Amino acid sequence: MPQKPLQIGVIGLGSVAQVAHIPSWARLRPDAQVAVVCDEDKARLRAVAQKFGVPKAVADFEDVLRDDAIDAVDICTPNHLHAPMAIAALRSGKAVLCERPMARNGREAESMVRAAEKAERVLMCAMNNRFRADAQILRTFIQKGELGELFHIKCGWLRRGETYGWKAERARSGGGAVLDLGVQMVDLALWLAGGPAVATVSAQVHRARADAVEDSGVALLRLKGGAVVTVEVSWSLNIERDVAYLHAFGTRGAALLNPLRIHKELHGSLVNVTPAIDSERNVYRQSYEREIEHFVACIRGAKPQLSPGEDGLAIMRLADAIYASAKSGREVTLG
Repeated sequence: MPQKPLQIGVIGLGSVAQVAHIPSWARLRPDAQVAVVCDEDKARLRAVAQKFGVPKAVADFEDVLRDDAIDAVDICTPNHLHAPMAIAALRSGKAVLCERPMARNGREAESMVRAAEKAERVLMCAMNNRFRADAQILRTFIQKGELGELFHIKCGWLRRGETYGWKAERARSGGGAVLDLGVQMVDLALWLAGGPAVATVSAQVHRARADAVEDSGVALLRLKGGAVVTVEVSWSLNIERDVAYLHAFGTRGAALLNPLRIHKELHGSLVNVTPAIDSERNVYRQSYEREIEHFVACIRGAKPQLSPGEDGLAIMRLADAIYASAKSGREVTLG
């Protein structure tokens, strides 16, 4: 017997909602459908509802909470609204998919996780890089020991200078390039490595003004197993094009993302063992589609969560440690 389609509310209609989330939900029909969109910008609200054929459009989030027909909300708002909206939605009995970063800090993220536990509802952090086909292939290689023992993962996301709107406002964003770009790269690196615990963090950030959010940052994470993760991020560089990369080095091989390349030592020679993957579709667009499909499966109890709220909380605590190290100029030890 076919299951009733899940009714979804998309909250916040900025670019990530319009480019990635709503089109991804459309691909899941009739298993799930966007029944309502919500945004305080009424002109944008009307335009998005009309463009995507959403039957209901509301400017007040409370209207979504009061609608018992809505099974889940997809939160794509500025960061300062993630925790209060997610907690309210969970308390009203709705599952929550929350865009990254999960919150502005670990304290807010913890309150979200506790609310999900109490409500016994799904809380998923939208770390779409975990759903990239190339990243999942690489993780399988690493888990099977194909690269030997990992000892270093270096990653980064370097962008040209742009105008970042609310993301440059500390009260709304909680931070700059570290929260916007860094949490994604750190999450991907640790997830690929199998989720090892971080022992210490050393970091430094750069700000154009003392009262501004950071535009660049670097961090070194020492893992309890002895490996290290290094990450560099910036959204203000004078460079020709944006660069996002991840390199994983092991005792028997190495791998690169963007594009995927895997080499390992076989019988004294270095051999390219990169498997063929579907390259016809955009890897990022596909990652959002797979992420949202997975969220639906989790709500229905068909799969365990690949990106649970607890993982989002762990990353937010690491972000707190990065900021603490940068502020103090000292290495921070994690419990």
